[in-house]
Amino acid sequence: VAGHVLNVLEPYKQENGGPLIIKELEYIEDRPNIKITYPGTDPEKCTGLIGSHLDVVPANPENWQRDPFALSVEDGDKLYGRGTTDCLGHIGMITLFF
Repeated sequence: VAGHVLNVLEPYKQENGGPLIIKELEYIEDRPNIKITYPGTDPEKCTGLIGSHLDVVPANPENWQRDPFALSVEDGDKLYGRGTTDCLGHIGMITLFF
């Protein structure tokens, strides 16, 4: 996934005339991270920080009370299933920047 994201963001890198400073970081082999800095007009100020991830936990159906591979909605607004409480909101917000 990181490779795809890096390819999509390539035109926005400072090296290509864009505003972003993009670095790929790997602390664990085959588990890359991407650090994106969008410099503001005042280098002394930080305008925001957004952190997120795309990984999900392994799901062995025998260890779950509900099917982890199917979305279950209970009591009108309670969601159950693999990834329902992950960082999907953050990922959605990040995509709105571009």
